[in-house]
Amino acid sequence: MEKEHIYLDYNATSPLHPQAWEVMKDILSDNKVAYNASSVHYFGRKGQGHIEKARKQVAKLVGANANQVIFNSGATEGNNTILLHFAQTYPDETILIASGQHPSIMESLNILGNVRTIPIDENGIVKLDKLEEILSKDTKVSLISCSYANNETGALQNILELSSLAHKYGVLFHCDGVQAAGKVPINIKESDIDFLTISSHKIGGPQGVGALILNICGQSPSLLFGGGQESYLRAGTQNTAGIAGFGASADAALSGLDEYQELGKLRDKLESNLKEISPEIIIHSKRVPRIPNTSFFSIKSMNAQNILIALDLEVIAISNGSACSSGSVKPSSTLKAMGCDEETASNSLRISMGWATKESDIDRFLHEWKKIIKRINRA
Repeated sequence: MEKEHIYLDYNATSPLHPQAWEVMKDILSDNKVAYNASSVHYFGRKGQGHIEKARKQVAKLVGANANQVIFNSGATEGNNTILLHFAQTYPDETILIASGQHPSIMESLNILGNVRTIPIDENGIVKLDKLEEILSKDTKVSLISCSYANNETGALQNILELSSLAHKYGVLFHCDGVQAAGKVPINIKESDIDFLTISSHKIGGPQGVGALILNICGQSPSLLFGGGQESYLRAGTQNTAGIAGFGASADAALSGLDEYQELGKLRDKLESNLKEISPEIIIHSKRVPRIPNTSFFSIKSMNAQNILIALDLEVIAISNGSACSSGSVKPSSTLKAMGCDEETASNSLRISMGWATKESDIDRFLHEWKKIIKRINRA
């Protein structure tokens, strides 16, 4: 009998939500019709209608106005757009990025010459005193960039404090909201975020679609030029079906936000049982607020890659951190930035739940985990 597949890697990508699939299916089902939203004919106008509806839905998810939402291919593009814009527009000024973020932010250290990091503490939270010290000494800072929630640990940053500190020194604030959107309430206006990036596929929408949300800050960064799509800020024919699916998933995420918080109870159950089975386990960022779906932990005495493979053989999908770098066995850069030693950072695993996760999925994982740990201990 085939084993039931258990998917616990939502921070990497989420299964397509039924609401997203329904709207995309309607758009894609007629292969004789094509919706290029730039066309002036009936089908173009209809495609534009789908996009504008989605724009309102995505805006509502993050407390923005529809005209602030610029659709793109995802948060990697959005993050690159922001960082490149400030690096090129203000080459003599510094960009500050929080340590331990997603590679689409951290790689700017290797590509752009005017980027430096802000230290984080042992829980992954930005050291505000160190940031203020940097800002008070360096009068030429153009941008501060920090993720709302860490993609590995799930730790939530003090976003309002960060944006307030940035604006105190006349610096604009960018927030990668990928892992927080749809998991905790976000309001770009109340949090005083200047630039917010999010991705469709993290909230049950299709892959290859995202949004850059601009607040009223006098800057309109653009990466791709060509046509006049997205108010001339993101050239290229719009992915009508994908954007419509994004909008539907944003709608579903917002309406299910209270229900999503219940995943925190499953996470707590998971971590409590893991501690019982493996007392030596280290659960990262446990002492600070986290998104409710994420648990990131290490077992120094065991090889995380071997455990990952053993679980995969039981058709249980988890990860060893960021999906953009999980093909590598390099230590977690997030944990290293948090001060963890090489062994701890190398032997880390992430479980992330989502809209379709059931308590029985966690029970099955714990059952298999117990068997794997016993087998390892006997070896």
